[in-house]
Amino acid sequence: MRRNSFISREQDYALRMTAFLAGLPKGEFISVPKLAQKLFISQKFASRIIHKLKKANITDSIQGKYGGVFLKANPKKLSMYDVLDAIGFKVKFNDCLKENFVCELMFGCKFHSLWINEEKLLMDKLKNQKFSDYILTEQNL
Repeated sequence: MRRNSFISREQDYALRMTAFLAGLPKGEFISVPKLAQKLFISQKFASRIIHKLKKANITDSIQGKYGGVFLKANPKKLSMYDVLDAIGFKVKFNDCLKENFVCELMFGCKFHSLWINEEKLLMDKLKNQKFSDYILTEQNL
């Protein structure tokens, strides 16, 4: 039986890439191929993720042969939710929490309020987890 992960592989890689970029000394950058190699991500996939992060103003780049990417956002203010949202994090705990979902049992269902509360707790936790607490460096890879 195939099980779906709560976050996608792309979202997981985006978190790792952001954590690594947060660990670079101020003013330093790294090429996408080198970043991909260090984190065991395909270069094509890493490029696609960096593009999404750049579009969300999380990363920026220096063009050219000796250019690279760096974290534009402040890791003390950047949350895990910010990165996941930039990559398309739209997970709901249950279908009944999706907009326009109709459930005949919604008003008498005790599970509905449970899912609402648990989803809110998770979103709040992701919004409070800052990248300054999850920095990856070459030493701890």
